[in-house]
Amino acid sequence: MVSYFVALVFALQQPAAPAAPRRAPAPKTATVIVQVTDRTGTPIAGAQVIAEGTSRREGTTDPEGMLTLRTMTAGTYRVRAEGEGFIAFEREVVVRNAPVPTVQLALSPAPPPPVAPPPPPPAPEPVAPAVPTVEAGAARTLSIPDLAERSLGGRDAVRTVSIGCSGISRTELLVVRETHTSGVRPDEDEMLYLVAGEATMKLGDQEQPVTPGWFSIVPRGTPRSVTRRGRNPAIFLSTVSGQPCGSDSDR
Repeated sequence: MVSYFVALVFALQQPAAPAAPRRAPAPKTATVIVQVTDRTGTPIAGAQVIAEGTSRREGTTDPEGMLTLRTMTAGTYRVRAEGEGFIAFEREVVVRNAPVPTVQLALSPAPPPPVAPPPPPPAPEPVAPAVPTVEAGAARTLSIPDLAERSLGGRDAVRTVSIGCSGISRTELLVVRETHTSGVRPDEDEMLYLVAGEATMKLGDQEQPVTPGWFSIVPRGTPRSVTRRGRNPAIFLSTVSGQPCGSDSDR
């Protein structure tokens, strides 16, 4: 009896054996079917689908626009679909431990790429200014003193006797009894040679008394005037260059 009691007490003093650990329940998963179409309901094959949430799945749709995403952990996902020529689209999907209705994603067509503007037209080739036709005048030889003597008749304040013209140069004899002022020639140069008489030559603001044998150059754009000095007319040989023969020129 005593032995039985001792054995019972000893057994009660021993620690109880640990309980076997419980296994954690397997996470709940589900299968999600995605269909990608355009706005008219036509399936889009080859669309890229990405589902991101408590887990991540991705894939490409088949010719029917379908994709199956398996073993998706329950939770909230953003499911995104994109395809060439379409605007990407995504929507929120809640996955539970139950069949999930097919997720429909309808994509809108992407706008066409902007059309590049046409290249500017090529710059026109520079056009050379037209060269006026210049004709040569007739050859001529004469005595200036004889011509001057024959030109003394008359009482005109200024008498002009044409000698000749060739190309862009013309030569005249000027018989000046008073004052002769030429207009400003923007495109012509003049050369004056005093054959007889005396005069005062004014070029711009400069005045110069001249006697036979004096030579003057009047650049284009320079005003000039000639005033006779003494009793006799001043006779000048004038050569003007710059305009073709036959053009108008004020003297």
